[in-house]
Amino acid sequence: MGVFTDQDYTTQLRPDAELLKTDDPFDPNHPKFSNSKFWGPAAALGKIVKYGHKMKWHNLGPGHVQLRLCVVILQKCAYICNSYVKDDKADAREMARVWIKIQKIEDGTFVYGGKL
Repeated sequence: MGVFTDQDYTTQLRPDAELLKTDDPFDPNHPKFSNSKFWGPAAALGKIVKYGHKMKWHNLGPGHVQLRLCVVILQKCAYICNSYVKDDKADAREMARVWIKIQKIEDGTFVYGGKL
């Protein structure tokens, strides 16, 4: 069973992810970015992860899951890192991995998967 439907992707997930896409340097002016239920800082081990953020969707798909998308904003660019279904273990693990992803972006050793 899929985590989300094609309709979820086309009506919610893709349009929200495209809010990160700008021709100018990244600047999240859309009102959704001021909604803490949609956008928030990444936190691991009780600390805010510098440059780390997450997009959040609730009750998504047939299983009504909470989906998270890790985003790193560095050097005025938004890097979409990974997504996961939230549970206590996954949330802690994925937030800790954001630190590694930030370091790879900073030192240029990340894998570039394309542009929105």
